[in-house]
Amino acid sequence: MRFPWSLVKTMSIHLFRSRMRGRRRPPLVLMLEPLFACNLACEGCGRIREYAAMAHQQMSLEECLHAARECDAPVVSVCGGEPLLYRDLDRLVSGLLSQKRFIYLCTNGLLIPRWLDRLPRTERLTWNIHLDGMEATHDAITGRPGTFREVTRAIRLAKEAGMRVTTNTTIYACTDMHEVIVLLEYLTELGVDGMLLSPAYPYECLQSAPAPHASVAERPRLAPGGCATAPSEFAKAPAPTEQKNAETTISQERPLFLTRAEVARKFLSVKTELRRFRLINSPLYLDFLMGLRDLPCAAWASPTRNVCGWKSPCYLVTNDHFCTFREWQEKTPWQSLGPGRDPRCENCLVHYGFETGAVFAAQKSLRDSLSLALWQLGR
Repeated sequence: MRFPWSLVKTMSIHLFRSRMRGRRRPPLVLMLEPLFACNLACEGCGRIREYAAMAHQQMSLEECLHAARECDAPVVSVCGGEPLLYRDLDRLVSGLLSQKRFIYLCTNGLLIPRWLDRLPRTERLTWNIHLDGMEATHDAITGRPGTFREVTRAIRLAKEAGMRVTTNTTIYACTDMHEVIVLLEYLTELGVDGMLLSPAYPYECLQSAPAPHASVAERPRLAPGGCATAPSEFAKAPAPTEQKNAETTISQERPLFLTRAEVARKFLSVKTELRRFRLINSPLYLDFLMGLRDLPCAAWASPTRNVCGWKSPCYLVTNDHFCTFREWQEKTPWQSLGPGRDPRCENCLVHYGFETGAVFAAQKSLRDSLSLALWQLGR
């Protein structure tokens, strides 16, 4: 199966109960960012730039656990920043497991050896490791020579320790899709439990043009801890400085981001080859990436809680931060967001919104439901 049976069962029960209770927008995955600090400064990462001024702050353990209870999503993706830098990570994992959550630790993988003996072996905990290509490519994007070798060694250690491991690969404009196939073959040899592919999102803070919503965002919002959360303020903050080897840095002259049409061409070029691998992209989402079908964005199913509060509207776009989950749900203008409504969403095809959109689209179609069921069974 693509995912543990217990996760499939839990998610199905969660969706059924939500439907019975008349919940229009039930959360499925909590994106929990207990900190923004990172030990890398990757080329396409908007987080370390948007929130650079907050890199020294961390959520308390109780804030993290309260956010999970408040949202009550069955899955918690612990991300950031680099979550393995969080001082209370072992206690956070223990607390989330006691709440019966499924946990994905979204990490660059460099610090995995530090935590292997401190975290439990359970199908409810998955290491989700970022790898953007083979050695030369991944080291260039991370700006640090040797990263690929360290990360793949960590994968081997995690698998030898009996841990569940998945990977996440971002597809950029400069990505060679045939190299991606080679990467997937290598990850299969390493015994990785599943691989996710997702196109890069053009973060506003990485663009030279001013943010289109800057004039709207001048008034700061206060979240727990007194964090001033004006998005325009974050966008102006400089990126963390880090020593980079000139030979392993992606050229600033080369574009990073893709239009929808360019994403479709890249994925269509390897359509047949992708069938060989244990992808955790659903078939509906893959068809969407190839331009073969449309999907709604369900960013409301993946709420983000970070140092500054509940990030609105979504993991990738910033308008405001709210103090409570209910406030985030009720005050985010969902009807004015998405492709065709908000220009910031026009070239976004990222799994945070559209993979969850596939789940809800499948509920309305017997054919799509069957397709997801067969995919989950690995057929």
